[in-house]
Amino acid sequence: MFSKSNTQALKGFAAIGILVFHVLLAYSISPVFNMWGGVFVALFLVLSGYGIEESYRSKGLDGFWENRLRKVVLPTAFFICAYNFVFSFFPLTGDASSGMSMHRCLDELLYVRPTFWFVFFILKCYAVYWVGTRFMNERFRLLFFFVCAIVNLNLTAPCGHLEAEQSFSFLAGVLISRNKQRLLSLSDRAVKWSTFVLLLVGAALLLLKSVPLLHSLKGSIAYNYLLCPFRLSVGLAFIPLFSMMRVEASSLLRKAGKYSLEIYIAHIPFIGLIAGVRGLVVFLAYSAISFALLLAYRSFVEKRVGIAESLYVLVNVLFVTKYSSRISESVVLFASLSAVAIYYVVIRVVLPYIYSELRLPEASWMRRFVCSLSVLAFAGMLVAQYAVDPYELQVDRWSALHFPIQNLLSGIYPYTASTHLGGYASPFPVWQILHVPFYLVGNVGLSFFAATALFLWSCWKRQGREKAAIVCVLLWSSVAVWYEAMVRSDLITNFLLLAAIVNVVFYRMSQQWVEQHRWAISCIVGLLACTRVIVLIPVAILLLPYFIRMNWRRQIATALLTVVVFGLTFVPFAVWDWQEFYYFRHNPWALQTSQGNVSDFILFVPLTVFLAMNYRTNAFRYYRNSALMLVVFVCATFCHNMYLYGNWDLFSPTFDITYFSTAIPFCLLAIAENYPKNNK
Repeated sequence: MFSKSNTQALKGFAAIGILVFHVLLAYSISPVFNMWGGVFVALFLVLSGYGIEESYRSKGLDGFWENRLRKVVLPTAFFICAYNFVFSFFPLTGDASSGMSMHRCLDELLYVRPTFWFVFFILKCYAVYWVGTRFMNERFRLLFFFVCAIVNLNLTAPCGHLEAEQSFSFLAGVLISRNKQRLLSLSDRAVKWSTFVLLLVGAALLLLKSVPLLHSLKGSIAYNYLLCPFRLSVGLAFIPLFSMMRVEASSLLRKAGKYSLEIYIAHIPFIGLIAGVRGLVVFLAYSAISFALLLAYRSFVEKRVGIAESLYVLVNVLFVTKYSSRISESVVLFASLSAVAIYYVVIRVVLPYIYSELRLPEASWMRRFVCSLSVLAFAGMLVAQYAVDPYELQVDRWSALHFPIQNLLSGIYPYTASTHLGGYASPFPVWQILHVPFYLVGNVGLSFFAATALFLWSCWKRQGREKAAIVCVLLWSSVAVWYEAMVRSDLITNFLLLAAIVNVVFYRMSQQWVEQHRWAISCIVGLLACTRVIVLIPVAILLLPYFIRMNWRRQIATALLTVVVFGLTFVPFAVWDWQEFYYFRHNPWALQTSQGNVSDFILFVPLTVFLAMNYRTNAFRYYRNSALMLVVFVCATFCHNMYLYGNWDLFSPTFDITYFSTAIPFCLLAIAENYPKNNK
C-alpha cells in the first residue's frame, strides 16, 4: 500500500481527478459531482505529508528547501511568468482574454490573487514541517503541527474554505509514515473494515452538511468543521481502496503521479475557457501546450540547469527582452526565446566541451582559444565603450562619478555636482577615491576593466585554469556585462571587485582565522560598505556564521569598529560643509536609500540569515546563495514599488534592471565551483 510505485500512482489518480473535477465544475452538471475535488486534494496532501516524513527519516532535512525550490517553487514561478509572457502574444478568449498582466503576474507570485492556491498552501505545509522538525523535539513537533492545523481550520482568508478544509491532510500523511509498520501489520479484513468506516464517516458528514440549516453556514468558519473531516476521511479511504484496485499497475497513473504538479498548474488558468464543446477543446489544447512547456522545463532545465545558471540566464534574458522591445514589439518573443536557447547551449554544450578539452594533456590549442577570446572580448568592450558618446547615453552612472570627482579635485564640494542628465549624484567617499585614477586618464568607466582583470585573476588563482576558463566564457557571453561596460556603469564593477576580494579570502576562512583577523576584516567591511550599501548583502551572508560564534564582547567590538570605519570616511565631507552634507536633499545617502522599503526587511533579514547559515563553509553554496539573495532583494524592492506607485511596467525608467546584474559575478563563481559535478 505504501510502496513508491503505488503512492506515485495514487498521486497521479488525484491529479487527474482534480482535472476532471474542474471540467465538471465548469459545466455545473450536479452538486454530486462538484464536491469531490477537495477529496482528491486531500489524497494528494496526505501522500505528500507521508513522502516528506519518509524522506526525513531516511536522510534528514539535508537539501529540504533546495528540493522544494527546484520541484515546486521554480516550476510554478516559471509557468506564471511564461504564461504571462507567451500567451500575451496569443490572446485567449473568455476570462483569460489577455493573459496575465504584470500586475496579475505579481499578484500570483505574491499570493495576493492565488489562482494556484494549492501550490502556496503546500508550501505553507512544508514551512510548518521544516520549522517543527528543525527546531523541536519529537513530542513538541507533533503538537506544533496540530496547533498550526487548528489555527488554519479557523481561517477563511485568503482562499475561503479551500485551505481550511485541508488543515489536517498533510499532518495525516506524517502520522501515517510514523505508524507505517503498525498499519502494514493489519490484516486484509481490518484494512477493508477501516476503509468502509472511513467512507461511512464521509457519507455521514456529506449528508449532515446537506441539511439546510447547516448548509446555510457555507463560507463560515463553522462550516470548515464539516468540510475538513469529510475531505480527510474520504481521502484517507481512497488509499487502501484504490490500492486494492491495483492502480500501480497503470503506467499512465504512475506517469501522471510523476508529473502531478505539472498537470495541476498547467490547466488552472484556462478553466474559464470551458463553455460548450469548442471551449472544452480549446481548454484541453491550451492545457496540453502548457503541460508540454512544463515538461520541457522538467526535462531540460530542472535537472540540467541549477539555480546559479538559471539566475545567470534570467538576468541576461531580461536585458534582451527590454532592449529588443525598443526595436519592435514583434521581435520580443523571438529574441527572448532565442536568447534562452543560446544560453542553454552555452551552458550545457559549449562549457562542458571547453572544460573537458582543457583537462587533456594536449589542451594548448584550447587554452590559446580561450585567451584569444578573452583578449578579443576585452578589446571589443573597450571599443564599444569609446564608440558611444557618453553624453548621449540615457544612463548617468558614469557622470554620477565623473562630476563629483571633478568638483573634488577642483576644491568644490562634490555632492553639489549634477550628472549629465541633470540629476544629482551621491557616490560614497571610498568609491570616489578609487575612481580618481580613472578620472585622471579621462574615463571613469575604465574601472570596469581593472575590476574584471582582478576578478579573473582571482578565479585563475583560486578555482584553477579550467574553471577560470568557464568564468571567462560566461562573462564574455553576458549581454548584461556588455551593456554595463558600454554605458560605463560602475555597478557591476563594484560587485566584480567585491567578488574578487571574497574569492581570494574565502578558502582561508575558518572561525580561528576570522577571529584572529577580526580588526582587519571590520575595517575592510566598513570600507566596502562605503562603496555601495548593497554590497553588505553578500558580505553579511559570508561573515554571519562566524560572527554569531564569537563571544558577545568581540561581537560588539567588531560591529562598532565596522560602523566607525564607515562613518570616518564621511567625516572630511561633514567638516567641509555640514549644511550641504547633512541637510542637502541629495546628500551622500539620498540615492542609495531611496529605492528600498524598511518593511521589506521583514523578508530580507530572515532570508539572509537562512542563506548565511545554509552555506556551511561550502564555496558553491555561498556564491549561489549570495546571487539568489541579490536577485530576491531587487525583485522584492521592485515589486513593493510597483504596488506603491501603481506602475507595473518592469521596463519603464522607474525600474533600473541593471541592479539584477549585481548577481552575475556570484553566479559565475557558483557555476565554476560546481564543475564538473553539475554536468554529470
